[in-house]
Amino acid sequence: MNIKPIITGVLLLLAVAGVVAVFWQGNAEESTADTGTTVAADGLPTDGVVVYYFHGHKRCFTCNKMEALADEAIWHDFQDLVNDGSVVFKAVNIETDTDRHFIGDYELVNKVVVMSERRDGQEVSWQRLDLVWEKIADDEAYRAYITENLAASLERVGVEAG
Repeated sequence: MNIKPIITGVLLLLAVAGVVAVFWQGNAEESTADTGTTVAADGLPTDGVVVYYFHGHKRCFTCNKMEALADEAIWHDFQDLVNDGSVVFKAVNIETDTDRHFIGDYELVNKVVVMSERRDGQEVSWQRLDLVWEKIADDEAYRAYITENLAASLERVGVEAG
């Protein structure tokens, strides 16, 4: 049995499937779920809020806790909006070459949470949540701080929080 034609056929099928997937996905916006919410090709909401947690290479227990509690609060209180793409949570290492620009963009001096409000695919406003360091000792106060600020950001961009 000659395996070369089989391998060639499989590779050809994979190449065709890859080309079809690229054309299928496209570079334009795509609708998520059946809510009509759109997400840009970069994965950021067209209308909504990106909640960033910025960290460095070295991460202590408190830094990991900040990220985990922010992610937990967002999923607990805004799950539908996360699912439809209106809210996106991103943990970003600002010590990488590709993400170092965030230091200047958001005037970062420490590990912190930033809410980036987006309308029509563009950032229209942002808020750095500097009190995360004061709130982190109390899990409930920290989660409340995140959810209250996210609800306010969503209201400002016209997204109704469930």
